[in-house]
Amino acid sequence: MGLFDFIKKKKPSYHLENIPAAQEKAGARKFTRPTAEEIDGLKIGEMVRLFFMLDFETGDGCRAERMWVEISEIDGKNFKGFLTNRPVYIKDVSMGDVVEFSSDNIATILVAQSFDEKKKALVSKRAIAKREINWALKDEPHNPTDSGWQLFYGDEDDEYNSDISNIRILTLEDVLSFEPRLEEVFASEHKAFEWNESTMRFVEVREYHPPE
Repeated sequence: MGLFDFIKKKKPSYHLENIPAAQEKAGARKFTRPTAEEIDGLKIGEMVRLFFMLDFETGDGCRAERMWVEISEIDGKNFKGFLTNRPVYIKDVSMGDVVEFSSDNIATILVAQSFDEKKKALVSKRAIAKREINWALKDEPHNPTDSGWQLFYGDEDDEYNSDISNIRILTLEDVLSFEPRLEEVFASEHKAFEWNESTMRFVEVREYHPPE
């Protein structure tokens, strides 16, 4: 490579998250990942989600863009694929570009998804501050952008929840960025879940009845 080519080739503004390392550091609750068997079974045309970690600061403190890639080549543990999302912050990669990655970069394998990540949920400020949700309740959606989900840290009382200033509206995608295990909850038909520390999963609350 000549000097001109070296100068012209700019360093990317992002790097792909190493999911096993991130899971070991943050814990299994905050970083889920596919099993080795699921990754070994991947085929060309399937979709996987990668975490594009920003190597620059943003005004709102965003640290990563979670985007889907359609696999186009597989060579052992190495992959290539087409980016299917339009980045918001990253400017040196665009929708349709080829991305090279390894099995360690795969955060999620797309299955038939029954919910829209762009829909919104009511989330208590306490849950956001703690970056932890322990109760998830679903009511009937009030408008086309509402998922119906109401998410809580778990120790909020009625007085706290009745104060609208204690509630924020986030997309399901934003919530999944800090509670990825809610993906199964959002895809479920059940209306109430609580976090079970012993099983490290959200479990159904059978006696809950949503308000009429």
